[in-house]
Amino acid sequence: MQIVYEFLKNGGNVDYIRYTNGEKIFATNQEDVQNYYRNSHRVEFCSDIYEEMQKAEDITKLTLAGKKDQMKQSAEFVQSLDFWTDMDKTGFPRKDCNNYRLDISQKNINKGEAVKALVSMLKPIYGYLCVGNGRNDISMFKTAIDDGMIAAIMSNSASELLEEMEQYAKNRKGKVKKVPTDKNLANKYILKMAKEFQSCEKTAQREFYDRTRLPYVERVKIGIDTSRKGNNYSVSRRKNQER
Repeated sequence: MQIVYEFLKNGGNVDYIRYTNGEKIFATNQEDVQNYYRNSHRVEFCSDIYEEMQKAEDITKLTLAGKKDQMKQSAEFVQSLDFWTDMDKTGFPRKDCNNYRLDISQKNINKGEAVKALVSMLKPIYGYLCVGNGRNDISMFKTAIDDGMIAAIMSNSASELLEEMEQYAKNRKGKVKKVPTDKNLANKYILKMAKEFQSCEKTAQREFYDRTRLPYVERVKIGIDTSRKGNNYSVSRRKNQER
């Protein structure tokens, strides 16, 4: 709460505070904020975000928004407390505000390790992709690239982030893809990539079948030679095409 208090003391807007517990995003019920999240089902709106934070049992990330100089000042204070920070431009709560956002979390939170744990538990058949837009997603992107999967970076991310990941992907198995910013286009794009995984898996299954199937074996037909007396039998070999 010391971070929030310092932010408010320096002129920060209480409506520009958000936090998440890893499952839901908690934000103020101010009109612009509600419009910003109008298509999201993961947001819980609060009449008093500051009070809600004091009652919260688990906060995995805190996000502040404001002017660039204000966010720099907050970042310096947060870093002095030995927290992890990531700062970038934002359209929150409106694009014409020209705000910057500051993400804050504990340094021991590592999305890459979380991805490894999920992959080990879920064992995805067709592979996976990791979608993100900030520097706090770097460990996650690197895990996907190392595993030969896809690091899907939102198109509105900082160009430096995209360049860094493309450089990291050189001579490695995975790929870096840009995802459209528009939500509907992004969903279609992600679905398309998921189908590509499925197609690759089916190709691999066909190739495995071709490598392991048994070679052609000539059929053998056993018949009785009635021209002989007694219990003498003969075996006649006939190929399929001679039948």
